[in-house]
Order: sequence, then C-alpha cells, then structure tokens
Amino acid sequence: MRCVAGAGLLVLVGCNQVFGLHKTDLFDAPSPEAGNRPYFVKLTWQVADVLPSGDPDPILLDAPITPAPAVSYGLLGQPLKNTSYSSSDGSVQVEQSLFEHDRNGKLATWRLEYTLAGGVPHEVQWAPEDMVGQIAVPLFGRVARLAAPTGGGYTFTPTLFDPLTESYQSPRIFTTGQWSEGKVPQTGADGSIDYDFADAAAMSGGRARPDPARGDRAILVDYATDGAGCRVARGSAVLDSAAIVPNQHSHPQATWDKQLTDVTSSMVDVADIARVLNRVGPIDAGTLALGFAAHAAMPGLTGVQPSPRLTPTTVLPAPVMLTLLECPFSAPALPQTHQPPAFGGFTRLLHVQLVSRREVLGVTLNAGIETAITSPTVTDLKITFPATIPNTVTLTTSAGKLVLDANDDVDLGPASGMFTLDFVPEDGLRADYYDVTVHQIAESALVAKRVYTVTVPQVVIDGATLTPGAVYVFEIRSFKGHPDAGTGDFRPVSYPYGSAIVFTRTFHTS
Repeated sequence: MRCVAGAGLLVLVGCNQVFGLHKTDLFDAPSPEAGNRPYFVKLTWQVADVLPSGDPDPILLDAPITPAPAVSYGLLGQPLKNTSYSSSDGSVQVEQSLFEHDRNGKLATWRLEYTLAGGVPHEVQWAPEDMVGQIAVPLFGRVARLAAPTGGGYTFTPTLFDPLTESYQSPRIFTTGQWSEGKVPQTGADGSIDYDFADAAAMSGGRARPDPARGDRAILVDYATDGAGCRVARGSAVLDSAAIVPNQHSHPQATWDKQLTDVTSSMVDVADIARVLNRVGPIDAGTLALGFAAHAAMPGLTGVQPSPRLTPTTVLPAPVMLTLLECPFSAPALPQTHQPPAFGGFTRLLHVQLVSRREVLGVTLNAGIETAITSPTVTDLKITFPATIPNTVTLTTSAGKLVLDANDDVDLGPASGMFTLDFVPEDGLRADYYDVTVHQIAESALVAKRVYTVTVPQVVIDGATLTPGAVYVFEIRSFKGHPDAGTGDFRPVSYPYGSAIVFTRTFHTS
C-alpha cells in the first residue's frame, strides 16, 4: 500500500514501510526481554481519510474494527479456540507456541477466523512471525460516521451553465471523504439541479453525512455517451459546501466548468485476451474506466459491491474513485474527457476489466481479470494485468482427488473430514495472496458461506462447515499488489494492482 507514485501524492513515492506513513505502529507491545507478555496478531480497519483541504490524507490510520468481530484460532485440522479482540488497538491474543520455529526453522501454519458484523466467517491460513501479522480491512472515509439526515440534499444552479446552448444528459452527484455517488433525478430547464441525499450510494462503508469541516466535498458531474459507447464526463461543478441539513435542500454555490483534456492509453493486449479465453471463458464484457482514486496508498480493487456507475454486465469489484471516463475495452481510442481541476490532489487511476460470464442453476458467475493502474497524467497510460489466473483446480477428500474445472455437479461425498483444495498459478505470474469463497447455490441465488485467505495456492477445508445435500461452487480470486502478504502483513500495497477471478465447477455433498 505504500509503493505508489501518483499526481498529488508525490510525497508518497517510495514505500510506507520506509517512511512510516501510518498513524499507529504495527505493534506496540513490550519487547521479549521484558519478560512475559501477551502474544497477538492484529485485525484492523485500514482507513483512508481526507485533510481539511479536501485532498487525501497521506497518512493512513489503523483503527480497531467496530462493532468488534468474533474471533477464534487454531492449528490446521484442529478445533478453533475462542479468543478476545481488543477494542483499543485491534489485537487478537493467541498462544506463544504459534510463533515457535521447528528444528528446520519453520513455523506451523495456523488459522485465524473472524466474522464482521453482518458478514460471513473469514478464515486466514498463515504462519506470520511474531510481531508481524496484521490483517487490514480497507475503509475509505472515517470510522465514526454521522448518519445522513432524512430529507437533506442540494438545490442549486451552476453559474456559467448556459441552458440556451446545452442541457444535462446524465448528471450525478459525488461526495468525497465520505465517498458516495448518486444519480440526479430532477433538473430544471434553467440548468438547476435538485438532489436528495437519499439517492446517494456509499462506495465504502455505510452511507454518511458529509462534513465540510473535515474536508468532505460534493461535486456535480455530467456525462455524455459518444458513438463508440464511451461514457464521458463533459463538465462539472464543485459545490462550495457539501453540508446537508435535515428536511431541506441546502443552496450551495457552484460554477460550471467544461474544459476537456486528451486521454491516451495502450489498448488491451491480445495476449491478455487470449489468457481469459484459454483459462476462464469467452469475454462477454469489459471496460476501461479512468478517474480520480480515493487514495493511492489503498487497495485498488476493494471487493465491495461495484459502484452504480458500472453497467450490469461489468460486475467485478471496482475501485473507489470519481469516474471521469468509461469505455468498452474494445474501443479503438479513448476520447477527450473533463477533469475537475479542484481534484488535482487525487491520483488518476485507470481501471480495466475483462469479464466472462457463466450461467449455472439460475445464477450468473462473473469471472475474469482486472487491473488498477495509477498515473500522474492521463496520457500514455500502460495497461498490464499482473495477477495470475488460477487453474487446474482439484479437491482432495478421503475418497480421492476430484477435478473441479471440467464438469459441473461433481459428487463430493459426505460433508465431513478434512478436504484440500489445490490450484495452479499461470507460468511466469504469481499472486501475493488468494481469497477462496465457498458459495452455496440455492433457489437460483449465490450465497457466500465462508471466505478463506491463503498466500499459497492451497486451502485446507473442514468438511463440517458444509451442509449435507447442498450445492456449492468455489470462487478463487488472486491478488497481486500486496508485497508483504507472505510475511503476514496485508497492509502494504503496490501498483499496478491486479486481480483474477475464476469459478470452479459446481459440486454437491451427500
């Protein structure tokens, strides 16, 4: 998360591990020489906020997760033990023996299970050294969020907008700091905008009231669609205040700006298209999206539900960003687009995704590859997909090895005992870690049941977590851009940041 270079964040060039760009130390505990001490790893929010100026705060915050998650731990193949979670620093107390090396100098792999409020169990299988392991859950915007007041919103008419010569085509309101996006349902013939904050969708965390005193901003962006199918920002108006009050629409001042700039980028390489065709399936959709990233020292693909800016067919996880341009990946060239000058303190980010869809048992499985690339300019952008595509998936049970990349409806047998899921990275590419989600398919719905995080292409699964007679599918997602994940520290990020998603064939238990 620290090795990035982007416009407005040039002070971050290098690595946060060197510059210490964190508001809390990884661990703040007595040294081993001090005698007995608790042994623990950490599980925290990783918070990206803004300065009062509105620009990104270069220092990220490690904050304890609230409400506190349920946590437990244990060696692979052994029962989990409940343990405590510290609401003061996010530490999870574990046994000292987990950090003791064997005669070959190796640590035993163990598992930490945590469940966030309203979430599914998440199991990390790892072997971090003492005083190193930290799991970071990204959060854009402050932890303490003010509830959005009912009936609040904005009504305004941008100056310099000429209703005699132009009209809005697809206006949206964005807020930054507490990041949200929403369509504007009502515009007037005189160029007026009426927007209720109830139409806002949060990009990260829950929807919250913007706080101008803390640097939160609001901006109107209008989009047009060109002949190549690109959705282009044609102008914007930054509101002089993002304040929202209950039961009324405030009347901010804003000035219309419609200056356009050139955008140039390499196109998606035919070799990457072939990767998807050969290892995932036919490409059904794909986009190139350019915008201002919420923070260049945070993961580029957060795993949250995609912003409403995306079309229904491009549903891979998206960056948290103010989108300015979105084109089909097959567009011959990128058009000019508007860039709000007031947001020059944010880093420009190019998000590219290629999507392959598969229909099974009434649900759509969206797989593919994607990348997030930071750049100080919008010219000469270079597209690269750094994450490996997992393939050759097998599941070993007491009955033998089952192949999960050939035919659907594989009979797993009884839902008991320990299973081992193996997969193979592409030659020449690697992942820093993998998320493996166990989805159950029931009544034409895909329901996530459990997530496993591993730094090697192997997952140990307790069969008792599966329901007898149920139908399942594994989603395997690789991540490239977490250089220290192998040591157990999931906070640092580097760009280009990439991910690949595949779904196995379905299987059922008996």
